Amino acid sequence: MSKPKILLINPPFFLEERYGKHLKKFGGLSEPLGLAYLAANLELHDYSVRILDCPALNISTLDISQEFRKDEYILVGLTMLTPMFSKVKEAARIIKGISPEVKMIVGGAHATALPEQTLKEIESVDYVCIGEGEKTILELVQALEQKRDISQVNGLAYRKNDQIVLTQARKLEKNLDSFLPPARHLLPMEKYKLTASRVREGSLCPTLIVARGCPFNCLYCSHPFGRTFRHHSTGRIIQEIESLIREYDISEFNMEADNLTVDREFVLSLCQGMIRKGLNKKVQWTCESRMDTIDKELLENMHQAGCWQISYGVESGVQRLLDLINKGEKLKDMERVFALTKKVGITIRGFFMLGLPTETRQESLQTIEFAKKLDPLWAQFTLTTPYPGTPMFEMLKESGQIRTFNWDYYNTWGGWTENKIAYLPQGRSLKELKSLQKKALISFYLRPRVFFRFVKKINSWASLKKYLMGFLTLLKIQNENYSN
Repeated sequence: MSKPKILLINPPFFLEERYGKHLKKFGGLSEPLGLAYLAANLELHDYSVRILDCPALNISTLDISQEFRKDEYILVGLTMLTPMFSKVKEAARIIKGISPEVKMIVGGAHATALPEQTLKEIESVDYVCIGEGEKTILELVQALEQKRDISQVNGLAYRKNDQIVLTQARKLEKNLDSFLPPARHLLPMEKYKLTASRVREGSLCPTLIVARGCPFNCLYCSHPFGRTFRHHSTGRIIQEIESLIREYDISEFNMEADNLTVDREFVLSLCQGMIRKGLNKKVQWTCESRMDTIDKELLENMHQAGCWQISYGVESGVQRLLDLINKGEKLKDMERVFALTKKVGITIRGFFMLGLPTETRQESLQTIEFAKKLDPLWAQFTLTTPYPGTPMFEMLKESGQIRTFNWDYYNTWGGWTENKIAYLPQGRSLKELKSLQKKALISFYLRPRVFFRFVKKINSWASLKKYLMGFLTLLKIQNENYSN
């Protein structure tokens, strides 16, 4: 007798909805690796799995009904970030309308933060996965197949007798190597691309998750994978890199971790392993890090191992605001690390937030000026968004400062979309803050030194096209702002 089938869905949340009509061409479309990890563990136990990545395949919410009818499934799983909420709700409603008996589970950061509320707001969903899902979804499928009591499955929320039940919390997996590499063979890998600022060649640049968890206490971050930094072994990571080279002929990849360099010895060991294997001559990579975990020796090893870019979260150019959000870093130290990183030969992407709690317009402008002073190769300016599960969400909710609980408006790129935004600091207006997000990019990139810096970097038709499109887009926005 064949094993039951499972359908995993990345909902149809498209680039224009995330980034707006002007930035959608520069936005990233990443592999839904969370679903691919779930699929790998299910396949290990002989279950048949299909991943339906709607954004990659350009499948709308209505199209899901046709895709769902192609087979019969014991379970349908949907992943959900906060701004995907309405898409997930509609997809679940459509699927339940076709097959009322099929069971549905939703997981991801939003569902983990608000499991009970998610079940109340999405009546078509039967279960919420809380936290890491690899073991939870496997145990749930086994319980459904064998008609066992699901109350024994840890990490679940579900309904029983008109009440919402939370099972025992699932412990985080200490040994990440116990999870197989994500089932990329179930994904349309040729469809994926990172944001334009994170790739060098314009070719496939897949993401490789090397660690989970972050020990820091920033107010704007949730911790769906806990506060303990857990990493794969260097041997496992190197094997996965070699597999990506062999199967997809990659020349670059994104090394994903909440904060890669929090464990210095791990990174040094990984870099040395990559160098010994000669991988630094085959692939280059990018990563994200905190500046207070960086030193010269670490940077030199990373650069030698193929790291060409690091993304640093600066957040604000105002020390008062950095202290307010528990960033735990000093402006002067940020300047030192930026200079050191550039000296080693690694380029930088800088992340900056506008509209932090209590932030004045003058302080927003101060952040933009600090970004120019630091002068990363690329700068990203996002609007402060208090996502569920973060201390900031609880703080602002308690003080009555959250403007809406319409989850569609929880988008850090809201200034570029037609939607409203979830939070405004007191004394600030929607029009002013949305306009400021655009002004920040225009002000940073439309500087003569930046223009000529990018001109010097043109070494292919792909790079010329990328830079020219970006330049013309910013000019267009600048003209629109002046005309308004």
